[in-house]
Amino acid sequence: MKRTFSNNFGRVAEDIELGLEENLVHIHYKKGDLEKSACLIKNEAKPLMESLADFLAENNVSDELRAEVSLFLNEADSQKEKEWTDFTNFLMKALSLHMVFAFTIAVSVYIGYKTGGFLDGYFSFYPLFTLIGLGAGLAFGGYSAYSMAIKYFWPNGGKLVKAKENKDESQKEWPIIDVDILEVRKAVRKFSDELPKGVYRTILVNDDNSIDFSQLVHILGGIPAKKYYMSKETYDFFDETEKDIAAEMDKVQRAVDLYVKDKREYPVLPFDHSRRVNYYQLLQEHYLKEHPKIEFYITDCDGLITHKKPARKPG
Repeated sequence: MKRTFSNNFGRVAEDIELGLEENLVHIHYKKGDLEKSACLIKNEAKPLMESLADFLAENNVSDELRAEVSLFLNEADSQKEKEWTDFTNFLMKALSLHMVFAFTIAVSVYIGYKTGGFLDGYFSFYPLFTLIGLGAGLAFGGYSAYSMAIKYFWPNGGKLVKAKENKDESQKEWPIIDVDILEVRKAVRKFSDELPKGVYRTILVNDDNSIDFSQLVHILGGIPAKKYYMSKETYDFFDETEKDIAAEMDKVQRAVDLYVKDKREYPVLPFDHSRRVNYYQLLQEHYLKEHPKIEFYITDCDGLITHKKPARKPG
């Protein structure tokens, strides 16, 4: 989800572009010749506005834009709370329905048992009718519970199946096209901007970290001839020759995040200017199960890692 906020001071324009991802907050600020960007890892323990406070203060963002950003982030937080409330309401309804299911089955079995017992006593065929009554009661109760479940959880079941079949039949045949990694990155960003609240671009990533281009064909105009891969944690892109980096990057990024959360420091050696991730620390503390084959480095982007070794700063 992305949002742009603007303000004008005569000829000088002030803009903030804010992008909310599943785990990250991207912010780009521009005022006149000043232009700054940052990406922050979300901290569930504190509000989003508090996480951005240092960036806004450092760049002297105007009070007007701060107010707009604050309102937007408060609405985003409220949306999360609403989603949680909807989920809990659904859960309570589901639990109540399960109690109805249990009661229906119990009553049916009880009636079947009593009826069978009465017939056994009358005809002296015990336990024949008792067993038949139990079976009939269980079958009736199960069918009743199943019917209620279908009506509650899948009210338009038949229609949905038919609609899906029609959609599959009318699916367009897309051509195979050649695209580079830059075009893929732009397509993913556009796809992400069109997603509804609470849905993130990681839905594009398959289990092997390859990108599911069937969801991007309407943007790219076809299915790429080559496979491309994406990290679920950092959103970095890779071609076929670097596909192993994506999976390794996700494992190491998760380990680094957990380490920082517990230790309040990065797993790097002192005086290591490259800020290479120290796998010994992660392995010793069991944040990693095995030594990665690829070296990663911690960037200045709020703890995100990269496989590209940073250039040594002069001096």
